[in-house]
Amino acid sequence: MGTFALFLAFWFLAGLLCIALIYYLFSVYAAWRFFRPGSTSSTALPPVTILKPLKGAPPDLYDSLASFCRLDYPTFQILCGVRNPNDPAAAIVTKVQNDFPQCDITLVVAPSVIGPNYKVSTLHHLTPQMKYDYLVITDSDVCVEPDYLQTIIPPLTQTETGLVTCVYRGGSGQPLSALLESLMINTTFTTQVVVASQVERPAYAFGATMALKRTCLDAIGGFSRLSDYLADDYYLGYLISQAGYRLRVLPTVVETRPDAGSLRGLFHHQLRWARTQRNCRPGGYISTVVTFGTVWACVSLLCFWSSIEMTVLALSVIGVRLLTAALMNTVFLQSTLPRPAILLTILTDLLSFVVWCASLRGNTVRWREYTFRLQKDGRMVRVG
Repeated sequence: MGTFALFLAFWFLAGLLCIALIYYLFSVYAAWRFFRPGSTSSTALPPVTILKPLKGAPPDLYDSLASFCRLDYPTFQILCGVRNPNDPAAAIVTKVQNDFPQCDITLVVAPSVIGPNYKVSTLHHLTPQMKYDYLVITDSDVCVEPDYLQTIIPPLTQTETGLVTCVYRGGSGQPLSALLESLMINTTFTTQVVVASQVERPAYAFGATMALKRTCLDAIGGFSRLSDYLADDYYLGYLISQAGYRLRVLPTVVETRPDAGSLRGLFHHQLRWARTQRNCRPGGYISTVVTFGTVWACVSLLCFWSSIEMTVLALSVIGVRLLTAALMNTVFLQSTLPRPAILLTILTDLLSFVVWCASLRGNTVRWREYTFRLQKDGRMVRVG
């Protein structure tokens, strides 16, 4: 490599490191603003219907469902839906019904599908059983605190608000693949969310929590409108925002339990999520390349190890990255993951970069046992 090329490479990497350093520092400020206590103008607690589309029975499913039965809220119902009556999730729901007889819990079995997104098909078939006009949709692996509904419903009662969503943390400490995915959620995904909350108006939602009014769901054509989309959570938020309603991302934190049983499973799950994000917001997704400070620091140390200035800058980026990751994971999200695990952030950043590179090509994703082809408009077609 010629001298001029080395000069350009040196300053290019230095520029990337400086941008990443600014991003990490700004993320702490953004998190402080995002999570600081706020006030709500409404204390109304209207009745709520909670929708839980289920498939399979991961080890923590009972605990996740039971956490909703312990909610401190005046009136709510829980609708659990499965496609197959022999799905092991159905037996778990029956056990929860027996253990919490005071709760209004209904199991709905609906084998028919209305599109390639089977989760949305289940939600569609739960619609006739909904008793109330305020709806909360959560993924099957979500655990909540007793005050969960008390924190997310009052903001939704405001006239201009059509949907609220919230951040989440990963809570799986083992096996290693699940721990790595939890760290990726806590230190990378949530960092991106809180930074975005300070620089743009949200027009998306996250599957861990989507609370909305039935009138807003009707305004976009119901769940059937989402039946062809892979990113049903994103498009639910997007369509409601396009209908003229305000969306809010709340600082309420719920916990998910990633069940990645192997590094291969972790990679495919992250690749599906990455290709989905690239499909939904291509410009924003490509721009995240500048946030991989750990990767650029490692490259800089390998290529310019003899430069004291580059070494100091690269090590500073790694140090600040670990510090901000620890703050996000422990202080803001209040994660119960082992604190020494934060050192694995360097590994998860490198893995995230590999996934990012792999996601730039290809349009197929694996979702459970099925393979789908993503189209440019966000819809998907089942392959095979």
